[in-house]
This record gives sequence, C-alpha cells and structure tokens, in this order.
Amino acid sequence: MTHTHIDGLQHMQVDTSTPEDIAVEALGLPPNTACLLVQTRTIAIQPVPLPRLQPDGVLVQVMANGICGSDMHSYLSGGVGGRPIAGQEPSVMGHEAAGVVIAVGSQVSSHVVGDHVAIEPGLPCRKCVNCKNGRMNICTSIRYCGAPGTHGTLSRYYALPADMAPLIPKTIPWDVAGSIQPLAIGVQIGKRADLRAHQTVAIFGCGPIGLITAAVAHAYSAKKIIGFDIKPSRVAFAKKYKSPLTGRPIFDNVFILDPLASGQANGSSGHDDDHTTPGDRLWLAAQKNMLSIMKVTNMSLDGGVDRVIEASGAQDSMLHGIALCKDGGVFLQVGLGHIQTNLFPTIALTNKELDVRGITRYTASCFPSAIEMLDRGVVDLAPLITATYPLSQSKDAFEAVAASNDIKVIIKNQEV
Repeated sequence: MTHTHIDGLQHMQVDTSTPEDIAVEALGLPPNTACLLVQTRTIAIQPVPLPRLQPDGVLVQVMANGICGSDMHSYLSGGVGGRPIAGQEPSVMGHEAAGVVIAVGSQVSSHVVGDHVAIEPGLPCRKCVNCKNGRMNICTSIRYCGAPGTHGTLSRYYALPADMAPLIPKTIPWDVAGSIQPLAIGVQIGKRADLRAHQTVAIFGCGPIGLITAAVAHAYSAKKIIGFDIKPSRVAFAKKYKSPLTGRPIFDNVFILDPLASGQANGSSGHDDDHTTPGDRLWLAAQKNMLSIMKVTNMSLDGGVDRVIEASGAQDSMLHGIALCKDGGVFLQVGLGHIQTNLFPTIALTNKELDVRGITRYTASCFPSAIEMLDRGVVDLAPLITATYPLSQSKDAFEAVAASNDIKVIIKNQEV
C-alpha cells in the first residue's frame, strides 16, 4: 500500500507495505465472510476486512468454531453479566475456534504454513498488575474474541499473536478442535476447584461445560461424580456419556433437579417474632432435597461432597450446591445467569467454613493441558458434538442452541 507524502513542493510515493501485507496479498484470498451480531437475535452474514497479519503473528484459516453459553447470552439477551452489546457497532461473534496457519509473520519461528492450531481467544495486555502476577485471565484491559467491541473468530480468517495459537496434532478432527477452548475452561475449573484424586464431585448443570468438567474430574481420578440438571434430555445424555478410559459412564449418578418453590418447606411459624424470609424457605427446601440425595448416593456419613461445581448460573442450583457441599469443601461458581444478583445462604457458608470461589475463563497452561488430554485420549469430546452448520447458516446454529435440544453445536467457517 502507498501513501502520498507532501514535503514543500515535492511529491513522492512512500510504500508502507510490510512483508506481512505482501505475503497475505499474494495469497489471493476470497472475501472474509463472517457472522456479525447486529442486535439481540439478529445476525448478518457478510464480508469483513481481512485481519492484519503482524510480524509476531499468524494468519489462520478458521475451520471450526463452537458456540458457547456466553455467545448465547449476547445473542439472546444483549450481553453477559453487565457487559451489554447495546450501542456497540456490529461485531464478529465467536471465540471457540481452530484452523490452519496460512501465513506467518517475519518474526515467527514457532509456526509454519500448514500447522494446525487452536485459537486462544483472550488477548491480555501483558503489562497490568494482574498479568504480571500471572493471572492474565483477569487482565484489567483484556480483549476477548466476540466480546462487545472486539471481533471474534466466526469468520473465514483470523489473525493473532503466534504465542496465542498453540499447535494441535493433525489427528484431532476439526469438530473436536473447535471445542478445545471449553476443554481449557474445564482444566481451569479443575485448578480453581483444586480437584484431586479420590474426591467426590457434584456438578450442577449438564450442558457442555458441566459435561466437560465431569470428563476432566474423571481424568483426575475422582472417586464419585454426581450430576444435576432441570432438563430430562440432558440428564439422559449425561447418564450415557462414557469414559474413554473405562468404557463406563463418567457420572455415577445424574438427577433431575426440580425448581425450588418456597412452599416445599415449612415457612412462617405464625409467630410475630418469626423472621423467616422467602429466601430462607427456599434454602430449607434445598437442604431437604440434598439430604435425600446424600442418602441415595451413600454420602450421609460424609455430609456431602468435597467439591461442588455450579455450571448453570441458576439460583436454585447455587442453593442446592451449598447444601450438598460438605464442611470445609469448595464451592466453585462457573455458570452465568441473565441477572447479576442471587440469594445466597451466608450462615451455611460460615458454619460449614466453605471456600467459595469464582472463575473467569482460563489461565496460561490450560490450552496445552487440554490439547494433551485430547492427544492422550483421556478425554473424549466427540460424543458432545451433536450438530454442525455451515457459516452461512449461523442463524440456524444459534437458534438450535437456543432450543436446547443439542449439546455442542459447531459451525464450519469455510462453508459459506
């Protein structure tokens, strides 16, 4: 590319093209068709400019892209956890992706054209206090693919720093490779919950993250894994999700979790000095339900499970999870709901001396660990992929996820 430089009366053409620009132009690539979120439940499939290849980066031909729960929050509700899309320019969606390297920057020696790579969608600044402390997932100025104001990976081509594009074995199918990012989340869940061998684990929510978390816990040699969901179809699926290590179901038990109603438990005593609130009555009902679960699963003597993973974002699951968590256990909040506040049983939290934690995405070692787990065959994601769509039918793909009849939906980015 050239720009006119004016210096007094002298006119000259200054070529500012970089070696990267020349290399990408020489490829003669077709239009960079992408899926853009225009507004709530409105998608546009149209070309966007090719991303700029940087000297330390790679240009990836994206082959597969999974749809995540946070994508659905933006698609259905206009944002996630207080980060709205309203007022933002239309942006490319997606952050669970993998593809083929088709060009490398002049400073890159770690990758070559033809490499298969996953795409780490979080681009930290590497300079803030959190990055310097090794917690790049909570970088104060992180740019995350598909978040408001940042283009995502649901396009034919995507450019990123080479160190954020980990190599993956070519034996991993593209559909599975498009699900490496949620497996990296599962690895981070294991780290944040301090999952260890021979522990008991309860997972609330049997969607993709809940199922992947169970697979990771099983790979870590959990003693017992219990699942819960409100949808019978997901409970049935979880019961059939088998281990590649043993050939047997990963979950020891999976239960349908009926919605809590304050009338389930005895409420007000009728005395003027009764301070029982509607939230208290929900909590009492949750305790009663989990006492029954402990009996069925032979955990009454233990008083519950060692680790609770709440992966649904539902208040009922939070209450049930605290009730099922044993004294001194860890409760990890993973799921995101459409609201920002929920009831929480604070007295039980203190009396049980629970360790309550949150989680944001993944940390530096999670992608390599996820790729290794797939390569060694200790986790199998293929059964979770229940539907695939071409990029041109992204709207149908998002509506399929919204219908909740599928587990994991993959979009094929090159099918336009």
